[in-house]
Amino acid sequence: MKQYADYMMVLSPSAEIKALVDRHKRNAARVIGQYESMNAVAHISIKSLIRQKSFAAEPAIISIGKTLRTLPPINLTIDGFDYFNHGEDYKTIYAKLRTDHTTALWFKMLKKHLGVKEFMVPHITIARNIPIWAFNQLWPHFKNIKWVDQFTVSGLTILQRETFSTFSPWEQFTVLPFEGRHLVAPLPLKPQSAKPINKSGTQSGQTSLF
Repeated sequence: MKQYADYMMVLSPSAEIKALVDRHKRNAARVIGQYESMNAVAHISIKSLIRQKSFAAEPAIISIGKTLRTLPPINLTIDGFDYFNHGEDYKTIYAKLRTDHTTALWFKMLKKHLGVKEFMVPHITIARNIPIWAFNQLWPHFKNIKWVDQFTVSGLTILQRETFSTFSPWEQFTVLPFEGRHLVAPLPLKPQSAKPINKSGTQSGQTSLF
């Protein structure tokens, strides 16, 4: 077991989608040259855990799998391309996922189970954080591609790499399956009394990793 490791929680598309994304990346590289994210395997990023003590992080990750089993597999649809702005000088081109009430609720519940509070637009990156000149060459091509495709995600993939090893590759640690039959919306929380405050000014009780 690695003493310190980074972990990345992702949704992994089908092999066919991965191959198509890789083809789009190779085509982009022919236009703008090599770029940072061109060799990354297609995925939907959910959460990262950086510089974790493996002996504590890995049992906690396995434990969260019990909760994730209540989620059903999710059918996702790619519907063309879009982009993010990173200030005025950089942009990211990505494969856009179609959103409806079911997928929005599913991702909301996934985020709740994992303790993700940040705003998130689920997507599959094609060219991440490229300079504006490269974007201006690529976007006229990508915006005219009519790509509609479906795939099913049946588990949360956990990737791992050693924190302090230079150029350490991401490797699969485990897959936490989604085994629920139906998507059930959470019930509203009941009002609870405040927990007692300890001398340090924080609420008593342990802090969860997630």
